[in-house]
Amino acid sequence: MEMKVKRRNNALEIIPAGKLDILKSDGFEHELQQKITSANEKTVGINLSKIEYIDSSGLGALIKVLNAAKNAGKTMILFGAPPKIQNIFQLARLEKFFTFTSPLEFNTKYPSDEDKEMDEFLKKL
Repeated sequence: MEMKVKRRNNALEIIPAGKLDILKSDGFEHELQQKITSANEKTVGINLSKIEYIDSSGLGALIKVLNAAKNAGKTMILFGAPPKIQNIFQLARLEKFFTFTSPLEFNTKYPSDEDKEMDEFLKKL
């Protein structure tokens, strides 16, 4: 599974892409735990906008990663999930365990250097 990492001010954004199913959940879980526990940032945002599909093993992997993040003293935030992915979290009643926010809220609270450059460019117009 492809996974991009973006450093933001006081947060790390991780952007997985593709299907998060039984075939990919173990590798996803291991790689994500490694990125989170080794990060200097205390907040990690998982941008789910590029996730096409998730099954119960993918949900289980996210739960394990959430527990690993908590044990490492980190906060994990999920955002950007497409509606069909949001529905799966709701059907499984997992919205109680995870912290969800909107992409706008996450980007506003944890801007990146790219965001600052764009703001400066727009001010000049």
